[in-house]
Amino acid sequence: MKAHPEDPEQMSVIILAAGMSSRMGILKPFLKWDNHKTFLEKIIETYYSFSFEAAQINLVLNPEGYKFIQTELPEIAEYAEIFINDHPERGRFSSLKLGLQNLSKSSSCYIQNVDNPFVTDELLESMDKLTKPDSYVVPVYQGKGGHPVLIGANIITQLLSYDDTDHDLKDILVKFRKIEIETTDINILVNINSQEDYQKYFKH
Repeated sequence: MKAHPEDPEQMSVIILAAGMSSRMGILKPFLKWDNHKTFLEKIIETYYSFSFEAAQINLVLNPEGYKFIQTELPEIAEYAEIFINDHPERGRFSSLKLGLQNLSKSSSCYIQNVDNPFVTDELLESMDKLTKPDSYVVPVYQGKGGHPVLIGANIITQLLSYDDTDHDLKDILVKFRKIEIETTDINILVNINSQEDYQKYFKH
């Protein structure tokens, strides 16, 4: 269930799912992970399994995605706070800013892209152990950084000071200490952006 606003400090996650999925042709949050759940459901399940009620899960959708949730997956609202980006064309940073603006006090925050549904609770736990207020944690496979990214409280404050235009998160993060965590899971590098990508990893 949703975390309680009165919790003084908690871990949080922002799931970025407001893109128009133009290359995919259908909205990526609702691609099938397996025969029982979508990408979005799998991601929320993983974070909920990892943190239970200690986490605040903020989900940012575009209007079309929100309509789909209302009609097809209304139970999502039991586990995540839903926010609508009415102007997804402004870019990913506008969705991130919307999610951050609606956090209660948070000691750290995962930034989770909906087009990488391979996140595991083992990875989340390993990253959480390394988090610091003035640092960000990124999983690395053979020297390449992947998903998700975990940012500390000081970085959350810094990001909130920017307007919601299309900043590049990477350019902002270079001002802070980077903590790398090595993993043998190559899937941290994956982005499912097209039907070809989807068919490569999923055989439904």
